[in-house]
Amino acid sequence: MSLQVSQLAVYPLKSCKVIPLNSSRVTLSGLEFDRRYMLIDEKGLFLTARDYPALTLIEASISGTTLSLSHPEQSVGISINPDQFDDHYVNTEIWETPVSGQLTSSQFDTWFSELLNLPVKLVYFGDQSERFTSRRPDLPVAFADGYPFLLTTEASLKDLNNSGPQVNEMERFRPNIVITGNEPFAEDTWKRIRIGNVVFENVKPCERCIFTTLDPNTAERSRKGEPLKTLAKFRLIAKEGVTFGVNLVAENEGTIHVGDEVEILEFQQAYPYKDKR
Repeated sequence: MSLQVSQLAVYPLKSCKVIPLNSSRVTLSGLEFDRRYMLIDEKGLFLTARDYPALTLIEASISGTTLSLSHPEQSVGISINPDQFDDHYVNTEIWETPVSGQLTSSQFDTWFSELLNLPVKLVYFGDQSERFTSRRPDLPVAFADGYPFLLTTEASLKDLNNSGPQVNEMERFRPNIVITGNEPFAEDTWKRIRIGNVVFENVKPCERCIFTTLDPNTAERSRKGEPLKTLAKFRLIAKEGVTFGVNLVAENEGTIHVGDEVEILEFQQAYPYKDKR
């Protein structure tokens, strides 16, 4: 069976619900629209569903350049168009990496502040925003945690679900690209791949955090620490953490589609995980 793209997805606001796509334009800083908005507190620190699970219930849709957001606890939604933002930026950081965010509107700040019961501001990754990846400092990244693209595979998720007490949805891991047709965790060995006309490089395994314990449909946290507890039995990198999926950078821009074949251009040695299942 050939390797194929089975899912594409973006998360325009950091921590919001997924928007599934049939195709997407690939930019060096990520899929178009992915992680272009982020919330910050009064100190300029970024906020995510790790601490504010309600963010995972924000529904998002995109029409042209306009992002529409709604939440079950808010009576009205908001529509956000970056063409209407003033040219004002504030300093913030993501995991101690400085980045400037373009201010949006006090209207949106109020909407999110009421939702979280906390004074916050919504910022946008605008033309003057600049941030680069740590292991490939020549390549840009928007408001994603570390790298522009996250790839997972259906076979690896099935293997995880067969290994633990909980059936985990792929949405828990918030990938941009999902592949089908491979053996479980074969993605560890893919150094460079081609999807459509775009070449991606596998930079590192993706370390997983408490975010994965949130149910994407209810925002409730798993009482048993799943799936991290099961992943720790066979996907643990000493002194770093448990992993699921791989972080990618793109070598060029283009467009990719669900159904595209995946070509492995170069292989690598996978990390020697110890399987304690």
